[in-house]
Amino acid sequence: MENKTEQQEVNDTIQDVEQDNSAKTTENKANSLAIWLIVLALICLNGGLYWLWSQHKMATEGLTQQLIEAQKYSEQVMQLEHTLQQDRDKVQQQLDLLQTGQSEFSEKLKALQDRQQLTNGDVQHYWALSEVEYLLNAANQRVLLAADVAGAQVALSLADERIKALSDYRLHPLRALLAEEQLALASVTKVDIDGMAVQLQSALDKVDSIQILMAPEHASKQEDSPEAVSSIASNWKTALSKAWQQVRSLVVIRHQQEGAAAVLVPEQRYFLYQNLRLKLETARLALLSGREAVFHASLLSAEQWLQQYFVGGERDALLELVKSLQLEKITVALPDISTSLVWLQQQGAEQ
Repeated sequence: MENKTEQQEVNDTIQDVEQDNSAKTTENKANSLAIWLIVLALICLNGGLYWLWSQHKMATEGLTQQLIEAQKYSEQVMQLEHTLQQDRDKVQQQLDLLQTGQSEFSEKLKALQDRQQLTNGDVQHYWALSEVEYLLNAANQRVLLAADVAGAQVALSLADERIKALSDYRLHPLRALLAEEQLALASVTKVDIDGMAVQLQSALDKVDSIQILMAPEHASKQEDSPEAVSSIASNWKTALSKAWQQVRSLVVIRHQQEGAAAVLVPEQRYFLYQNLRLKLETARLALLSGREAVFHASLLSAEQWLQQYFVGGERDALLELVKSLQLEKITVALPDISTSLVWLQQQGAEQ
């Protein structure tokens, strides 16, 4: 009996050892599964961080490209100002030439009077015709060089008054030509260049007060849940589902709310304002120089920039102004008013 009891105790001991080994094996498997789940979660976390880094890199490259375009616009503005200054110099040269020609004509007329013993009436007649020719020259210069319809109308009106005062029937065809040219100038569509330039300048002064478009907030949040780490999945589908839920909890996306958060950090907002100001300034210079294609292209670019990066009531008001200016035509077809000048020069040469 004692031998049987000892044998039974030995068997029980062996069974207990085997049960302990089985429990340790099960526990090791559970620990291995938990470790793999943690490794999988870390891999997914690294993937999410890499995606966020790549998005930030793409945004930085886009901003760099926009800065390069802004520099190109600045160079174009400088070139446009240089061209405008050259045009002004040419106009001034033309005016100087006209004044020089008037002085030379006066000297020739005085010399002719001294040489031919002209009467006082003849001198007044020639002087009046020289004034008419000067006024007709001035009218043509205003139309061709400055596109100044109003100034040309004034010059033609003064020339007509001088001819009327002469009471010379030989000049009636010239008055008929002047009437036709005045009618042609009156039919030209009037463009308020100064008014539109003032509107653009007012828009430039309000650029810094426009609110920049807000962006969604991105925040990383990791939930430390001891229960989720220590729990053992019953099968691989349940484990994979829980791992996916943990990865999704790493990134929280909130909808845009009211506030002052901007697309860019404060150091970068400067370039948004400067780019908008550059587009409006280019449109203003194109308006003053009569370049309609550049004017409309700059306004269209400014409209797209406003819609993409700015919000608020002031943005809407500025956007409405830009759209209304795009409907305006800054260049019109100017008539040819040189017929009267050619007629006067030919008649003077025949006489």
